[in-house]
Amino acid sequence: MDTIQLEIFSSIARTMNFSRSAEQFYITQPAVSHHIKMLENSLGVKLISRSSHGVTLTAEGREFLPYVKQILEISAVAENRIQNMAQGRWGHIRIAALSSTTNQLSDCLVQLYKQYPSIQVDVDLLEGSEMIGALQKGDYDFYLSVEHMVTDTKDLDYTVIYRDHLKLFVNKDVADTIDLEDWSTVERQPFVSVPQSDARLSNQVRLICKNRGIKPHIINYYNRAESVVLSVNVGIGIAILPGELGRLYQRQNVVTLPIEGNDADLVSVFAWKTGETTTACSIFKEIVLSIFSADADNKGD
Repeated sequence: MDTIQLEIFSSIARTMNFSRSAEQFYITQPAVSHHIKMLENSLGVKLISRSSHGVTLTAEGREFLPYVKQILEISAVAENRIQNMAQGRWGHIRIAALSSTTNQLSDCLVQLYKQYPSIQVDVDLLEGSEMIGALQKGDYDFYLSVEHMVTDTKDLDYTVIYRDHLKLFVNKDVADTIDLEDWSTVERQPFVSVPQSDARLSNQVRLICKNRGIKPHIINYYNRAESVVLSVNVGIGIAILPGELGRLYQRQNVVTLPIEGNDADLVSVFAWKTGETTTACSIFKEIVLSIFSADADNKGD
């Protein structure tokens, strides 16, 4: 039983005429009869009755017809779906992104939806420790992360999309008491932070403090960077975070102060799995690389 046999059977059920069905498929009437005979043999029943009074469906043929229509409809949908997928008109992409990269991700998705509106995209916004876990599991097609998280991950390639700096987030009521030329004024303030499980950022913050001769007194850890910014806003403590978060989570009482030095650099990257991929993933990758082509040669700088 194949789709040609089913299509011919469906045509005869509609026209009740072997000759007209033969014309529809540009084959001879004996060829139509042969296809029907092969279909009946494969099922072990007679589907069509021919007599001097014309063509009719048998009881088995009438029972079989609704299933034939369903099979042909599903086959047509599947064929169309696969062809669209192969041509990039349809597909599914999974993206893991740090909240500090959402502006860059938004630019890429705008271009994708303009050109390929049928490609489905699932985006999970992750915190640092969650991103580390996601990179280790490899469940996503793409990652918008920071460079120091992806360099040790196997089977990933990446390009730089944004260069940020860690900044000191302080409540406006204490901003005047802090002088970044004298980090002892920073050490006097209580700190709030992302969890220690976000090892990369935590280590970078500790390095910044160590290089400036202070040891931060961390009074609270929060699972999400937005919660850290909120705690600064209400005056619980100060924090060292990616500068982009100040623009993303704007709070009226939060002031961000730039931290000088290479140890405060933070490089955001777009990473993808190496090896074979889907057409939809290839399309999205090309869009991202075209948008950030100015940084494409900066990998590893």
